[in-house]
Amino acid sequence: MDDPKISIALGVYNGAHYLEQQVASYFSQNFHRWNLLARDDHSQDNSLHVLKCMVVNNDRITLVQEGLGNQGVTKNFGTLLEEGMRSACQYVALSDQDDVWGQDKLSEQLSLMRQVEEKHPGKPVLVYSDLEVVNESLNLIAPSYMKYQGIKHETSNPLRVLLAQNFVTGCTILVNRQLLEIALPIPDEAVIHDWWLALCAATFGEIAYVNKPLVKYRQHGNNEVGAKSLLNLLNPFKNNYFKFWCQGRDRILGSMHQARALADRTRKYDCSNPDLPLIEAYAQLQEFTPLQRVKKLRELQIHAQSKLRHLLMLSRLINLSKKKKG
Repeated sequence: MDDPKISIALGVYNGAHYLEQQVASYFSQNFHRWNLLARDDHSQDNSLHVLKCMVVNNDRITLVQEGLGNQGVTKNFGTLLEEGMRSACQYVALSDQDDVWGQDKLSEQLSLMRQVEEKHPGKPVLVYSDLEVVNESLNLIAPSYMKYQGIKHETSNPLRVLLAQNFVTGCTILVNRQLLEIALPIPDEAVIHDWWLALCAATFGEIAYVNKPLVKYRQHGNNEVGAKSLLNLLNPFKNNYFKFWCQGRDRILGSMHQARALADRTRKYDCSNPDLPLIEAYAQLQEFTPLQRVKKLRELQIHAQSKLRHLLMLSRLINLSKKKKG
């Protein structure tokens, strides 16, 4: 039987400098049945021209253009994922514009994907991996992004972490069509696309992890998200700690709105899902007093990874203004 076809979803914004090297790493894969869907999110640099030149020279590359202008990273990937759903591919792999994939990236993830699908037939599945953190010249900064960030894969009840904290890195993700059928369209309440995909996989299906770096995660001045160790983020000599704390508070509030959208999606596709009460309870946390929120979080066993992250989450949760019910 022929290997299934994978569509690579490449979201681009001001990435001209590294695009060719990233795309070259697709062509170096030892799995060859892939095509590329790329969309430029109204870049201000030469990205669109670079992509158009690639399309002229290779029929495996499709440039998605629909005149929507700049949408932001989540909607950009949402558009690409919807384009992938309209294609004949069985799987979609997400890609940033400035990384470099290892040669066995797709083959290793596809192998694990098939193992999970065989064990859980018909289920939505998301597979992701660790990464190497590298500088602009691809020199090693850290051999494991997961360790560098102080995060880990959750094998038991991942939703109890994912509701409040994402540990799945988008540029390593491979998903099957069953997951896309449920996760799309990505709602406006989603904090970011990879977090939303991980939540849907944890709620409706399975998340699997390749415990080795399959991507060189390049760090440079224009990273949309980037990798910083938790201790560096908390260092008052390197960062504006108050700004960092406020951003985290906004993210916690956004995670509750995201949970509300997840509850709506769960009621639509699986109203008897045993995780629905957990999702609904987290979405409603802002309606309680600060002390009640802490108590409720403990009852639900929702937690962040590491004591430090959990304490930060509690401090932000306590300082949210109370929302009226209804």
